[in-house]
Amino acid sequence: MIRIAICDDDRKDRSHLRELIDKWGNTLCMELDIKEFESGEAFLESECCPELLFLDIVMEQKDGIQVGTEIRKQRADTIIVYVTNIDERMAEAINGIHSYGYLLKPVIEDALFKILQEAVRVVNRNLRRNCETFLSEQNGIITVPVKDIYYFEYCDRKVRLVTKEDHYMLKEKIGEIAERMRRYSFEMSHQSFVVNLYEVKEIKGQMLLMKNGEMVCLAQKRASAIRKSIMELIKESMHNQQ
Repeated sequence: MIRIAICDDDRKDRSHLRELIDKWGNTLCMELDIKEFESGEAFLESECCPELLFLDIVMEQKDGIQVGTEIRKQRADTIIVYVTNIDERMAEAINGIHSYGYLLKPVIEDALFKILQEAVRVVNRNLRRNCETFLSEQNGIITVPVKDIYYFEYCDRKVRLVTKEDHYMLKEKIGEIAERMRRYSFEMSHQSFVVNLYEVKEIKGQMLLMKNGEMVCLAQKRASAIRKSIMELIKESMHNQQ
């Protein structure tokens, strides 16, 4: 799932942009979490942490340049795309804020779709490079690259973390792990397993064959959703290669 935020004080412009983003996501069968904000203050005060932010430049009180400056201090990896009906300040926005690009209002479908394709490709690459920190059985801190994780397994009131290099016992809740790791394309295949869908080699009946050769349980009621998610990843990968 890609988290997207739209920050614009013009309701019609927000709605128009959202409709186009939804259309793009539906065309690719891509799950998007889109949130809208009517001011820079509302966005900065929220707990929203999007991977991709569409930000209007001209807004009352804090404008898009000011908002972008504050975002860069907090979340350096957020991809910012400015949306505006004037281009006088675009050099400042791109060079000063290191934004990914800009779109002129009224936003045109082709221009938006092109920038979405490239931006989401960068988001996915960044997510795969991320590391996550977990609390170990001995109350220590374990930091693991997301791309190295095969799955999490709940057993004996603990969670077993299996990676490409080792395995660890965690003092974590499997449900909380599932929610936390969802943004990286991890899903619960069973009430006791959270799997990295990128590391699933094959679906065999009610089991998942992982790329390390291990078999993981697949609950019947979750099988359809897991298959759909894997197909979305395949389509996304093919689209990114075009």
